[in-house]
Amino acid sequence: MRSSTHDLLDGPRFRVLCLALVSDLDAAVQHAVQAVDAAADQDFALPEAVGVPADVVAGLASAVAAVDLADVRGWRDPLRFLPALGATVDSSMPWQPPIVGAEAITAFPVVRSALAPVAEAVLSAPATTWWATDLDLDAQWVARPVRDGEVEPVGSGGGVAATVARWRRNHEDDEARGAADRAVPVHRTASGAWWSTPLAYGDAGAARFISSTRRVGSLGAGALELVEDGFGDDEVVLQRVSADREPRVWEVHSAEDWARLVSTYPKPARWARRGAWWPSTGLEADWLVPDLEALAVDVDAVHVSVQGYLAAAGRALEVDGGATVLAGWAPDETSWFTDDVTVSPVEERWVRGGDGPSGWTRAS
Repeated sequence: MRSSTHDLLDGPRFRVLCLALVSDLDAAVQHAVQAVDAAADQDFALPEAVGVPADVVAGLASAVAAVDLADVRGWRDPLRFLPALGATVDSSMPWQPPIVGAEAITAFPVVRSALAPVAEAVLSAPATTWWATDLDLDAQWVARPVRDGEVEPVGSGGGVAATVARWRRNHEDDEARGAADRAVPVHRTASGAWWSTPLAYGDAGAARFISSTRRVGSLGAGALELVEDGFGDDEVVLQRVSADREPRVWEVHSAEDWARLVSTYPKPARWARRGAWWPSTGLEADWLVPDLEALAVDVDAVHVSVQGYLAAAGRALEVDGGATVLAGWAPDETSWFTDDVTVSPVEERWVRGGDGPSGWTRAS
């Protein structure tokens, strides 16, 4: 189900997408964003701490409001929005304050209001219909970057039970280390782990669950291009992922869906995430992340749709007993918590630097 433009505009990542889109369409918006950057008293800040003259903010809003959106409403190719999607993923940094010109400025009421027609045009385009769809079981691909000549592994191996056990130990170790510094003022704490994805590093070994994204048009998989805090990989191996039975899927199509997931399967992370999420939210909260050990009993996969990512990512969300942040997920990413999936041995090798979407081309 499509979320309303109002609900989506509550999400900083969706507002960034809208601003990136009109910046690409109209040089006047680009110049207005540059004027914001030049006038801002800092490069990174929470919206309430940004100092930009009112006339500069008004100039940006006026430039956005003047953009002709007629063509956007008719876009049909799902890859037409890939540059804007890439911009919002690339600028997502949940461990630090928002970039003023790319994100924080979009929270100003006059700018947000100007972005509303952009949001409506984006959501009316046939090219974005798939953003609100459930997990596509027939088009899932795991992406394995090639780094230093080695292909990264699929998950951490040993099956879901072993991965869950590693995740629990690593997370609880992070929480204990953070709690040892509870007397340190929050602004002086180290960042540490900043994500809420099924990933945890530690002495028990990395806990990494299989994740996949769908094939989008001629792009082999969304994960080729849409990765928060990516490594700039230019060679990736894709393999098809299929479910061996009908999976139980928790769909995240809204901020409320993510908050309900965390409220249903809560894991305390106040100390583990204290230093990471305070700069980006301004809050020192009783942070919570999904308890993957409990979740894996009831759920085989969590799918964060493009719409769910744009609505929820990068902001503090109230949940039962505290707050949470959806961080580190990619648009349309699915994480698997079952051994009843098959990763095909057939590999597709994709390289950046060709003539394909965003420069990605299938090499073999």
